[in-house]
Amino acid sequence: MGVVTTRHLRFAIHDVTFGGIGLPGATVDCWDDDEGQSRWSARIVTRVGPELDEGELTGRMADGRSLSGHCVVADRQVGAGGRRETLVELHGSGVLHGLEVAEA
Repeated sequence: MGVVTTRHLRFAIHDVTFGGIGLPGATVDCWDDDEGQSRWSARIVTRVGPELDEGELTGRMADGRSLSGHCVVADRQVGAGGRRETLVELHGSGVLHGLEVAEA
């Protein structure tokens, strides 16, 4: 049987920091894996990529809720061209503090 995820959410956050470094907004995905464990990832496109390999991600949702959670850098992809933007993908597991998901 394939991997099954439940309770998937995708949303944007702003006022983002990673390891205390201010970054542009991020897109966050949260879900429960096939074993019922909470997982989440965040993607940030930035010109000033963080040098850290892990740290605390913080941000604010559109409704004003503050979120935070410990994560690791899963991938960095540096774009071509003069702007040299980097896509940074962060992975977290466990609770993303401040996010309350209503039970189905």
